[in-house]
Amino acid sequence: MPSPSTISASSFRERVGALDLRARKGQRWTPEQLALVRTASGALGAALGSRLELDRLRRAPGRDPITGLPDSRSFHQRLLEEFGRSQRTGQPLAVVTIDLDLFAGVNAKFGNETGDAVLAECALVLKVALRDGDLVARLGGDEFGVILPDCDLAPARRLAERLRHAVEEHRFARVGNLSCSAGVAASPRDGLDPTELLSAAEQALGVAKKSGRHRTAAAGPSHTH
Repeated sequence: MPSPSTISASSFRERVGALDLRARKGQRWTPEQLALVRTASGALGAALGSRLELDRLRRAPGRDPITGLPDSRSFHQRLLEEFGRSQRTGQPLAVVTIDLDLFAGVNAKFGNETGDAVLAECALVLKVALRDGDLVARLGGDEFGVILPDCDLAPARRLAERLRHAVEEHRFARVGNLSCSAGVAASPRDGLDPTELLSAAEQALGVAKKSGRHRTAAAGPSHTH
């Protein structure tokens, strides 16, 4: 009879699956082989756990069904809350809008399923690059919005550049590298209410696009990098 061995695949102490192993007749798994398989099962469990968590987020209220990020409505609600807090405390508040360049070409060449996978990957890249307390949401299409509490224009612009570089240095499955553009605005300098602030960031994003894409633009005259 083959020598059976079952090894759990876990993610953050939660069992998400199992590997059922069988050696050839007359053979047994050596401790070294089992150690190697346990290492592999740990990586597999982490990956599977992340996928299950993403699936849970996609189904949650207020979440985008493709990326698992907060949706546009949740973004606007959080922006309203953070703007109110900014006014009470006197601390600045910044908004960044990010748009993948020529994304329609990805859908046209590879199909919408691959395009959706790119959006999900991009969401993860942005989340990893942000500070604790920041919020990234999908605003619609291939546009993402980022809320940066306690952040003025200069540090927000540096963070936007970091986000842009993180996206552009990432190699997307099947597609390869993509570029993106970003717009930055900060309150009270660029808006006295949430609508004005987001509009200023959107206008800055438009400037970045019109200036050749693959860059970050700040609200106000001639602030493109």
